[in-house]
Amino acid sequence: MAKCGGCGQFIAASAGIRCSKCTGCYHRACVGVPAAATPAPGWLCPGCKAKLPKTDNSATPVKSAAADFTETNSPPTDTTASLDLAREIRSFREELSTLRAEIRDMRQETADFRAAIGGCNERMDEVEHRVTNLEQRFEARDPSPYDHLEETIADLKLQLNERDQDLLLNDVIVSGIPESKAENPAHLIKTVSLKLGIALDDRDIVNVERLGMVRRNFVTTASQGDITERPRPRVIAVRLSRRAVREQLIRAARVRRGLTTADLDLPGQPRGVYVNENLTRSNARLFRTTREAAQRQKFKYVWTKEGRIYVRKEDGVSALRVRSEADIRKIFFGDGPV
Repeated sequence: MAKCGGCGQFIAASAGIRCSKCTGCYHRACVGVPAAATPAPGWLCPGCKAKLPKTDNSATPVKSAAADFTETNSPPTDTTASLDLAREIRSFREELSTLRAEIRDMRQETADFRAAIGGCNERMDEVEHRVTNLEQRFEARDPSPYDHLEETIADLKLQLNERDQDLLLNDVIVSGIPESKAENPAHLIKTVSLKLGIALDDRDIVNVERLGMVRRNFVTTASQGDITERPRPRVIAVRLSRRAVREQLIRAARVRRGLTTADLDLPGQPRGVYVNENLTRSNARLFRTTREAAQRQKFKYVWTKEGRIYVRKEDGVSALRVRSEADIRKIFFGDGPV
């Protein structure tokens, strides 16, 4: 198999034409010879024709080709069309292979996505099933164990509160005494006790201090049409060494309810001075709520004794103890038996 002298590709001897001078083999399309045409005897290739002596312009390769064949602009031969078609088919096959690979990847990704969605749906179904079971169990549950637990917690809170209150059985609270930087709380308490008819000495007082932050609360007063603000004095907490002294001081304060700052020779507008039991924060809040409810329901007496809160609607009626807000609802609003 020889190579074409024009394009350099291999060519079968039967598919090409040979030059009668250089015996070179050429594709018919490369030298412009139609496939159906028969070359003249002694056909020369364009290279050999160019080497012939020039006699006139008809010896040039283009002219000789035009002289030998009448078809100057012949259409592409079957071989050229076959080559172009083969190239297009090969390119189409490559593109088709690439497209198939991409489609295969897309199918795999779609399958993975469907599997992930299926797993999510299964988990969601499981969660919904568990939530439904919990709702059914909650709706069908027996409330008695939970109610018993709540009652137990409430009883424990009451016990802790009563224990904290027992620790304050030797304490009293004195309110209404104005504050000053140079004050002596112990001297003020002794003065208050003397005005109440109880003589206290240093051995009777364990500790005296004001409770709360300085200038924490303010009250508004009107003076000659002008509104001014002054700090509400903090209460004084007193711990006594004996409970008997504490009871005497509280009884004396309840007998003499009109004690004011003027009786103590303190400067400023006269204001009431009160001596009460020292209650825990929970009992103090409960006592305030009880007094408000008793005022609305026209109860005549509300008092504390040894940290316990009692109410009585009128004279001749037995006193009732208030231990929690539930007791307030029962006593004042008839919410269940007392």
